[in-house]
Amino acid sequence: MDSVAGLSEPASPIPTPNRHCRQRFALALLGVLLLVITLLLTLASRSGPPFAWLTQAELAQLANPGPLTQLKEKVIILTLPLWMRFWNTQPQILADSSLLILPTAAAEQTGLGTPVATNGNGMRAWVLPPTELEALRQRLNVIPGASFGNKLRIHTVGGLGGQAFTGGTTRVAGINTPIGVTVHLIPKFVSSSVKLTLAVRSTEIGAPSGQAEAVKTNLAVACRVLLPNAGGLVVDGGGARDASGKNHWLIVSPTAVDARGNPIKP
Repeated sequence: MDSVAGLSEPASPIPTPNRHCRQRFALALLGVLLLVITLLLTLASRSGPPFAWLTQAELAQLANPGPLTQLKEKVIILTLPLWMRFWNTQPQILADSSLLILPTAAAEQTGLGTPVATNGNGMRAWVLPPTELEALRQRLNVIPGASFGNKLRIHTVGGLGGQAFTGGTTRVAGINTPIGVTVHLIPKFVSSSVKLTLAVRSTEIGAPSGQAEAVKTNLAVACRVLLPNAGGLVVDGGGARDASGKNHWLIVSPTAVDARGNPIKP
C-alpha cells in the first residue's frame, strides 16, 4: 500500500511563558535597583564631619523618610529572598540609649572634660571610647542625685533605620500626644566605627492635661556622629530641666556585632 502523501512531522508545541523565570527576572531587576540605591546612599553618607547637629530639615527627614529611602525599603521587602543571605553577613547593630538625670551641681562631677561640640541652646556633646564610657558609668554610680531613666535598645542592620518609644499618650488640645522617650536612628558600620544619625526626644506632663503647655520637653537631641564601636555619645541637655529642676542627659552606645553576637573588633 502506498504511503499517505503530505504527512508531516508532528508540530512542536508552542512554548508557554515561564512564570517563574519572569518572577526571577523581576526579583533580579529589583535587586540591582536596590544595590544602586544602597550605593548612592552609602556614598552620600561618607562625607561630613565626625559630629554635627542636625538641621530641622534633616530631623524631619529622619522622622519621615524621603521617597528614595521609602523606595529602598520597599525594594528590600520585595527582594528579601535574594538579599537574606547578604543581610545575614552584614554587621548587626545593637544601639542602647538611656536617659541620665543629674542635679545641676553634679554636672562637673562627671569628669568628661572638653566637649566635642556645643550649640546655642547650651547643649554639649562628648564622644567616648569603650573604656572611658565604662569609667563614666562607674563614676555616675557614686555621684549624689544621679539616676538613670528610661532605657531602650534598638536592634537593626547597618544602613537600615530603627525607632523605639516607651511611655504613653495624653490628650493635648484634643489630640493624643506621646509622653515618654522617642528614639529614631540610622546606624552604619564604617571601618570598625559606627556612624550614627540620631534623634531623641523626652517629654513629660508639665501642666494639667488639656492645656497647651501640658507637655514639657526635657531633652531633644538630633545629631550625626562617628563613634568607636561599643563607644558612646554623651549629650548634656542644656538648659532644659524637669519638674524637679534636674537636667536630663543622654547616653547612646551602638555596638556592631557578628553573627554570634560578639562585638566586631578592629
